[in-house]
Amino acid sequence: MTHNLSVRIDTPTNISLSSTVAVSDSLEYKTVSVFLVLLVCCVGIVGNIMVVLVVLTTRHMRTPTNCYLVSLAIADLTVLVAAGLPNVSDSLTGTWIYGHAGCLGITYLQYLGINVSSCSITAFTVERYIAICHPIKAQTVCTVSRAKRIIAGVWIFTCVYCMLWFFLVDIQVGQNGHVQCGYRVKRDLYLPIYLIDFAIFYVIPLLLAIVLYGLIARVLYLSPLPSHTDTGAATLRRSCRDTSEAASTGRQGRPKTAVSSRKQLVSTVGPPVIRAASPARRRRFDPTSDINLCFEACSNMFLSAL
Repeated sequence: MTHNLSVRIDTPTNISLSSTVAVSDSLEYKTVSVFLVLLVCCVGIVGNIMVVLVVLTTRHMRTPTNCYLVSLAIADLTVLVAAGLPNVSDSLTGTWIYGHAGCLGITYLQYLGINVSSCSITAFTVERYIAICHPIKAQTVCTVSRAKRIIAGVWIFTCVYCMLWFFLVDIQVGQNGHVQCGYRVKRDLYLPIYLIDFAIFYVIPLLLAIVLYGLIARVLYLSPLPSHTDTGAATLRRSCRDTSEAASTGRQGRPKTAVSSRKQLVSTVGPPVIRAASPARRRRFDPTSDINLCFEACSNMFLSAL
């Protein structure tokens, strides 16, 4: 029993359930665990496939940010398939059914998906930092072609790095005849590998994300929202009121209303253009507010044509 327990502890992944624990042998436990794993895997697989398909089939969705999201979705799919589905089969059969090649390949894919996910999130964080804190530089740095090269480099580096697991796992047979995918040597010898993984793919990305998101929050906090949105809304309401008065008084009021609307259009559209073109105030550029102003300008032109 002690030997079986030590073999179980030395299993590198969470794809197996211990056959020595009485609770795991119960029908209720297996039913609930299989149902929950299948639910998570199905929802995750469907959702990530939809993300990939939407970005690949829609041309205007092919942005640098979405490229990193596609890489993250593919990595999540790899983890769900490599970790979730073998967990279901092992829960139902109580033994490893994928053989020696399956043990090597599934372990490799699990670590590959986890590490690529971490690297993709880190690259996405850096891209967001450049786009928000350095918008002028982002026009030449944050491009789709550069994002594709970065993603390719991340996958190549992680694929090569995770090849180490091909030499660290093997099939193990317990005294009860159950086959498990486990370590070749004692778990203590794997401590340096785990520490390197922990530092490269968790500690460094976490610290980098904390610093970059702190800088992003600082830039957004120190950049006050422009007040021209409320002014534009008031201009639109005043234009609508003038148009209604002109319609009630007849044709004589139309020329005055048209001229007034054009003046309002110039006064509304002018300031955002100046703000966007001014390098000293580029951080005050607010896309959402400018979109609202463009909508108001179009509304003024429509009302002036009535």
